[in-house]
Amino acid sequence: MFNAYEFFNRINEVGPKIRLDVGQPDIPVRREVIEETVNSLRRGETGYTSTNGIRELREAIAEVEGVSPEEVIIGPGAKLLIAAEIAMANRIAVVAPHWNAYLLIARQFGKEVEVFPTSLEEDWIPDLKGTEADLIILNYPNNPTGRVLPRKNLREIVEIAEDTGAKILSDEIYAELSFVEFTPVRDLYEKTVTVKGFSKLFSMTGFRLGYAIADPQEVSRIRRFIESTVTCVPIFVQRAGIKALELREELMGSIRKEYQRRAKLASRLLSGLDFRKPEGAFYVFLRVPYDGLAFAERLLLRGVSVFPGVAFGDYPNFVRISLSGSGLEEGLRIIRDEVKCALESRVMEKWEGSSSGVSAGK
Repeated sequence: MFNAYEFFNRINEVGPKIRLDVGQPDIPVRREVIEETVNSLRRGETGYTSTNGIRELREAIAEVEGVSPEEVIIGPGAKLLIAAEIAMANRIAVVAPHWNAYLLIARQFGKEVEVFPTSLEEDWIPDLKGTEADLIILNYPNNPTGRVLPRKNLREIVEIAEDTGAKILSDEIYAELSFVEFTPVRDLYEKTVTVKGFSKLFSMTGFRLGYAIADPQEVSRIRRFIESTVTCVPIFVQRAGIKALELREELMGSIRKEYQRRAKLASRLLSGLDFRKPEGAFYVFLRVPYDGLAFAERLLLRGVSVFPGVAFGDYPNFVRISLSGSGLEEGLRIIRDEVKCALESRVMEKWEGSSSGVSAGK
């Protein structure tokens, strides 16, 4: 299996001028959040705390999400909370293209995995009929396609889960960055664990702060996993989360608007190429004329980094472009030029081959 983290290290070694590879926001963390973190440290809030998370943060999240604090648990990033659910499952179903970590975690725990591929031609709509998984992982807005699943298609998946008794893990890390109507899975299905975090909307990737929403019994199961691994999230990090939530409404408007602007820019500059206009998150999943890994290596020579499609499943002729890097417009123009050059070369090769065939036939 392709290791995205190894390729990420390769990009770091090359040090390209324009970074359009990693899913890390380039918008700075708000000053108020940093100040609250520092103030918490100065107050001496540096010890252990409740595994579930401090009450103030769980109450703030519960108010935002419309649930009770007992249905909220805090984790050191969304990934560990996802790992907790995978560890408790027997067989997982994943929709491709998908975030690389789902399969890495599943293999680490020795879990059986069903991968359900989707295609650009079918608008990245999944069909999970026939799944035998007891845990279905959904990720919308999707990384890497930017797709937001319509309610009708989401309802079809929920019906399958209802028939089989499967739990749904809904990775909604990009939910606040949806440009179209977004339906939380828990609105349709009671047996849902929703995982969210502070990394994308608030740019707090290094704070490693996430949370899960589930019924209290499921929260208890997740708590036992955290108790046996990382114990708790530092109090000063959780204080930063409370401050971030105070700014949430303001940031949702401005940050979403900025990523939507970038998505429109990318759609305009890449117009005519093979991709679906993103409906959320900050990625474009672009089909390229030849092997995506070779294409990504070629771009590195021109000072632009992207991730090859094989990082997200069996998509060898795709690359993922992150719209969260500096030099975005220049990078998009270079990518467009590379695709067009490759397509023109292919046409020329076909024309030359056809010409030689005619000559030989005379």
